Amino acid sequence: MGVAIDRQQEMERRDFDYYEARARDVILADITSNEDNAEILQRLRRQDTSLKTLNISEHNYYDDNDEGNNWFIVGEGDDLGWLGYFIGKSKYLKYLCIDSWGEGENIEAFMEGINRNQSIASFEIFTDEGVSFRNLRPFFRNNNNLARVELNFEVGLECAQSIAFALGEGQCQSLTYLRLDDCNLCEEGFAEIATALRTYPQLEELHLERNNIGLMGCIALRDMMRGWGASNLKTLELGGNVIGDQGLQELVAGIADSALEELCLSNTLITAAGLRSLSTYFQSESCCLKILYLYGVNLGDEGAVALADALMGNTSLTSLRFIPDDSGITDVGWAAFSKLLCNPASIESTYHSNHKIKMIGEYEMLSAPLNIRQYLELNERPHPAILKILESHPDLEMEPFFQWKLKLLPVVINWLKSARSRLENYLGAYVQRQSLPSRELSALYKFVRGMPSLTVMSYWQQFVMNAQAKRLRIDDEFRRLEDERRRLYYDEEAAWLRLGGRPRSVGSSTVVSGSKRRRHW
Repeated sequence: MGVAIDRQQEMERRDFDYYEARARDVILADITSNEDNAEILQRLRRQDTSLKTLNISEHNYYDDNDEGNNWFIVGEGDDLGWLGYFIGKSKYLKYLCIDSWGEGENIEAFMEGINRNQSIASFEIFTDEGVSFRNLRPFFRNNNNLARVELNFEVGLECAQSIAFALGEGQCQSLTYLRLDDCNLCEEGFAEIATALRTYPQLEELHLERNNIGLMGCIALRDMMRGWGASNLKTLELGGNVIGDQGLQELVAGIADSALEELCLSNTLITAAGLRSLSTYFQSESCCLKILYLYGVNLGDEGAVALADALMGNTSLTSLRFIPDDSGITDVGWAAFSKLLCNPASIESTYHSNHKIKMIGEYEMLSAPLNIRQYLELNERPHPAILKILESHPDLEMEPFFQWKLKLLPVVINWLKSARSRLENYLGAYVQRQSLPSRELSALYKFVRGMPSLTVMSYWQQFVMNAQAKRLRIDDEFRRLEDERRRLYYDEEAAWLRLGGRPRSVGSSTVVSGSKRRRHW
């Protein structure tokens, strides 16, 4: 009994300094519970550059396919204390996963060792037994290589507060990936973590699936992203939470100016009313979203129409993912998606349809209507707008181009020829190749048919312009001659003044010679 108490007290007194004093001379086989653990400690001690991943568990999950994953099985004795010490010393360990450690001893000493490590880039924990995240603050603060943290266990309010404290005080500027899936996070607990994350604008991925995040959590996310200003967040996963329409509206306000590329809202409580709030975001020039997950959401026709309207004019989204058979969408909703992909109302409407999105539904899209699948396939090809125009408008209307008269006819013919030459490998089943020459002739005929009225109008317009120009020239000449006549009159008067005045007899044949005037008496 006394020996057991002394041993327990000795174990309780162990810290990093204890292991530091004995590390050089200790025989690893004597301090570990099995040979595999001793080998891992030996590799850590000699700074084995090939030991980059390490998994810790109380159960032996090793099989032949796990070669290189390096399982450390926690047993009796001081396995964890010594492991923590050597992890703290390691310069090459990159990945550390804590699956479980049961009743392992010296957990605090193990955590102290982790706090001294500066090489781990990925840190995963699947147990909260004996873990105080407040004590991990030095690990987050000192490790400039830590890029990925994943927690997957029941996180109560107190644990969430300690996680928030470690993140907030640690200020880990290298962290770009955080996953808190299946943690049963409550609204209040997540709000604490989101507040701490306001100082992490460098985050690129945030995974929060299958928790209890609702309106309060979405408000916290909104404030977090607004606090970032310019952020690097590319992926946000919120599937399996209790997010409703109002929560989505708050979330949209947060992602409005973000660089987000992937958003998961699967298995939430969102309806068409919430999806309408995406319209302003999708149609803004700053929208970068490429993939939207809506698996398990009962979209219905109203939701499909809301999404189709919101995506009109969007140039970023390439994939809208949901299960068609479980979405509640009927022909009405699919008609809205069809109009989004190819609006046949006019050539201009077809041109301004959505040519960017390549998936609506699932990968194989077998449950989607045939025309939807064909339009999406066209979006995969070069120049989808040209293909859709040629398919949807077999008889191209030329009258809108008459305002440019015959100047546009060569442009139209060249456009059709260019379409035929550039798309000859893609026309196939969508547009018959032999129909293109006939369309060129049809366009030419329509211009020629419109020529008489255009020609007559042009003739009289030109006649009026010529007459006006001629009249202006005559008026200019008349003014010039009138000015010349006045000048000559003034010159003549000045000359008579120098000669003594005009003769009295208007009809006399007075002769002026030299500089003197002869008078006949």
